[in-house]
Amino acid sequence: METENYFIGKDKKEIFITVTVSTHGIAVTEIKLIINESIFNKGASTNGSGLISKTSLGLGSQLDGGTLKIETDIVLTKIPKSAWASCFENLQIHYYLEGGEPNQKIPFELLPAEKKKSTSGETIIATKRINLLNR
Repeated sequence: METENYFIGKDKKEIFITVTVSTHGIAVTEIKLIINESIFNKGASTNGSGLISKTSLGLGSQLDGGTLKIETDIVLTKIPKSAWASCFENLQIHYYLEGGEPNQKIPFELLPAEKKKSTSGETIIATKRINLLNR
């Protein structure tokens, strides 16, 4: 699984994240920040859409060398079984980071290798990792 990089800059600006999920299933998203082998919970969706509105990750100077792990679990129980494969193939998740260096590719998008489905196809698990770095 490829980890992408977001350059946070050297100043003390606050870094924010927003996550949007396009799915017909019930989605739950959690954001974890890993720094020096410590894990910090930075946010979780609340309404079944997987959406996380603009959330602070902290000051850029405190995030250098950290990794964001954003996991979205989607349950397709309420969707007709015949549509499960299409839900998996067409799943789009966008990760918007703000506050870092200008002119970076935003949003980050869920890549095909970053999603998997359960044996039955009823559950999709999407995991995105983004390194937070100074240049």
